[in-house]
Amino acid sequence: MHRIPLFLAVAAVAVQPLVAQERVDWNARAAEHLINRAGFGATPEEVERAVDLGLEAYVDELFRGDDHIHEPYYTRVRRRGALRDRLADMESSEMGAVDMELDDESRRDLAREIRRDDYDQLRDFLSWWVERMIEGDDPLRERMTLFWHGHFTSSMDDVKNSHEMIVQNQLFRTHGLGSFRQLVHEIARDPAMLEYLDNDANRSKKPNENFARELMELFTLGEGHYTEDDVKEAARAFTGWTDDDGRFRFSRRDHDYKQKTVLGVTGLLDGDDVIDVLIDSEHCAPFLARKLLVWFEGAEPSDERVERYAEVLCEADFEVAPLLRALFIDPAFYRDEVLGARIAGPIDFLVGTARRLDMEPPPALVLLGSSMLGQRLLFPPNVKGWEGGRAWITTGTLMQRGNLAGVLLGEVSMDDFLDYDPLEDPTLNPFGDSMEAASAGEMGAMDEMGEVVASDEVDADAEQNARREERERERRALGELRGLRRFDHVGRRINLTAVVRDARAESDAEVVEVLCERLLAIEADAATKASLVEVLRADREASGLAEGGSSQRTWASEPMLRRFAHVVLSLPEAQLH
Repeated sequence: MHRIPLFLAVAAVAVQPLVAQERVDWNARAAEHLINRAGFGATPEEVERAVDLGLEAYVDELFRGDDHIHEPYYTRVRRRGALRDRLADMESSEMGAVDMELDDESRRDLAREIRRDDYDQLRDFLSWWVERMIEGDDPLRERMTLFWHGHFTSSMDDVKNSHEMIVQNQLFRTHGLGSFRQLVHEIARDPAMLEYLDNDANRSKKPNENFARELMELFTLGEGHYTEDDVKEAARAFTGWTDDDGRFRFSRRDHDYKQKTVLGVTGLLDGDDVIDVLIDSEHCAPFLARKLLVWFEGAEPSDERVERYAEVLCEADFEVAPLLRALFIDPAFYRDEVLGARIAGPIDFLVGTARRLDMEPPPALVLLGSSMLGQRLLFPPNVKGWEGGRAWITTGTLMQRGNLAGVLLGEVSMDDFLDYDPLEDPTLNPFGDSMEAASAGEMGAMDEMGEVVASDEVDADAEQNARREERERERRALGELRGLRRFDHVGRRINLTAVVRDARAESDAEVVEVLCERLLAIEADAATKASLVEVLRADREASGLAEGGSSQRTWASEPMLRRFAHVVLSLPEAQLH
């Protein structure tokens, strides 16, 4: 007998008061809205399938990712201590024993090799993540992984270790639809987070408040719901929580075992106790409910709406899935002020465009484009993550979005897109240059045990070599991007002529309807469509095609239809979902 997952049963009970009075008008517009917000866009065929399934059946399907087998990404490189391990491997190899006292140049060469492996692993993982978004096998899980990446922010700029950043991302993927309480307990032990917020240096004799402060302000309570004394006391509770070679370690000698008071609760509190105190406070559920509502709706919710969803969270003991299921079948989630009113972030725009075109662009192109538009995955700008919303759109990024759409369609060449020296633009490298220890001033060198040596211990030759290596690394990245000339052919598999033909669109107005339905996440208004008809008509006549001929002479119609699609994807409407 098929058993209903517990979180779905809880959600079914919890959502009753929210939807008792009305039902969702489940049509193509509502289905596309849900697909865009719970995933990353869809073709009209996928939208039609969702409508045929029905709302609740489709929502159930979103959560059945738990039934899929998801093999986690295999991480091999752990840079801290890796040099020591590599030397040990060399010593035990069939080549015979190796003198552990390698000269400085050999040690630096080995350290550079490890950094290259680290870089390659990060690049490969980012490509793997983008592929998961585009494939869309488990869209809600990837959507929540992206959400938690911006909530529990850590950055490769500071962590400088691909293994730890990947492990953190896998943590979000594993627990993203599960217990928020468990996720907070896990993130407090996460090596990347410990290093990013300096808790790895939190000692009883010299408490560091960074993690405790962000735990309250950004992760659980929000501003104004704690005091400075609460921060100081919580910091003491997390003393001795550190990491060792990519694993959590509790240092007994560095922990403060004295009594502490946090949010009025007094006792011999440790970090786990503090986390439970924060989550059980009256402010945590509304804080998380509000943030999830804003993330999925793109609009500031009313206090009443926040309170209702905070109740769902509490009733489900902070399981996230029941709240989301309640939200997705709530008629208010489909209200006019929410439908098509959220500005798509760079990843949303590029992945969503690729999915609507039913294509699989090289992940490196998506990563490059997203970086240029202001969203470098695993490199958020600060501890608050990406601001989002209107901050995504400037005059420059709007133009670049259109250019990137042109690259996907094969209408803009990579040479034209990269018509300046990327080496002069540090945002070009989507994988980040700060991860390279070539920035000797930041990381210094690594000693024979794989530990970081202070910058002043790096001699002039090492600094020069480091700068040379950084430049070479950037040139390699540029070579990859220039080798991205293959992106000039990325749109070859697209056949818009076939799309128009299959839809039996004959008139210019019908062609506009078909392509707008496929390319836009929202409905274009009548005036916009009228303007688009004129654009298409002018290009069709210039191409020597009669009306209705756009579905017949592929060699002539396809370039015209791609130019038209480029226009559509450059519209303001294309930036919304």
